[in-house]
Amino acid sequence: MIKTKRSLSLILTIFVLLVSACNQQPPAAILTPEITPSVEVEETEMPVVTETATQTEPAQDLISSDIVFWAGTGSSYSEPLSERLSAFAQANEYTFSSYESVAVEQIAPSVKILVTTAEAAQVETFNQQLPDLKIVAVDVSGLTPGLVNVHAVTSEGGTIEQRAFLAGYALALTTSDYRVGAITLSGDDLGDSTRDSFITGVRYFCGLCKPNYPPFISQPYYPLTAEVTSPTDPADWQTAVDSLLNLAVTAIFVQPEISSIELMTYLASKNITVIGVEGQAGLETAAKVVGVLGSDLLTSVESAVSGILAGEDIASSTGSLELRQVNSDLMSDGRHILFERIREDLLNGLIKDRP
Repeated sequence: MIKTKRSLSLILTIFVLLVSACNQQPPAAILTPEITPSVEVEETEMPVVTETATQTEPAQDLISSDIVFWAGTGSSYSEPLSERLSAFAQANEYTFSSYESVAVEQIAPSVKILVTTAEAAQVETFNQQLPDLKIVAVDVSGLTPGLVNVHAVTSEGGTIEQRAFLAGYALALTTSDYRVGAITLSGDDLGDSTRDSFITGVRYFCGLCKPNYPPFISQPYYPLTAEVTSPTDPADWQTAVDSLLNLAVTAIFVQPEISSIELMTYLASKNITVIGVEGQAGLETAAKVVGVLGSDLLTSVESAVSGILAGEDIASSTGSLELRQVNSDLMSDGRHILFERIREDLLNGLIKDRP
């Protein structure tokens, strides 16, 4: 009996333990919170941009073309020059670029030549900071003469002295027995300069200029000159012309400032050969014209660029002056070549244009 009770007690105990085990819930999983390290953020005030605030300039592109054209403000030559240089570069297999503004820092060592119509101060700044850069300054007024590696080309058609010198040289070159003369204004500095430089040009070609064939004159040497005091008085300039004709002069240079339709028509009636200057009054009425001295700026710039790229030692400063509308019946191709050589030497400062 006792044994039976113990058995029942044991069974009951086991049953209670089993029931207790079944009702027991598993412990909840312990979640460890993810800890994010804190970052201290400094609060900074954003600057307020006003209209006067300085903006950061974009980086400037490097310029590396062989020929660079820098257009100055207000120059009427900028567009035709850019077109002319672009065509020249393409024809000669050079690279070319054109800009309205250029900074010194943009110029790469590969740039061979800079052509510009910028102001004199800007050109000189470039020359100071890039002394090895070849620069062609086109029609730039106020440029310091004699700058190394700066070649100045102007639209002024050369100086008065250069024009008169070349007029004298061309007439002596194309006139039989050097029988040439000039008509200038009396008592005037401009007239005196024209007369003296004309004589210098003639004598540069023929020295004493003594005629070899008759008629021989009392004054043995050419050139001869005559002066007028009142260019508007027909009697005055006709007397001057006749004085030269009486001395067997067959070719005459008239100072452009005193030229007129009436005077040039009178010379044409006497079959006189003349040489003119661009814009000279009455030139269209002349019968025999060797050529016209004037400025061709675009051609002069292209010639300068071509010479520099070819390594020629051109002068640091020169004017733009050419003989155009050349009459081949009066000046042969060979004489024209000789004239061109003298013209280049004169403009390059190798020949004196006055006594």
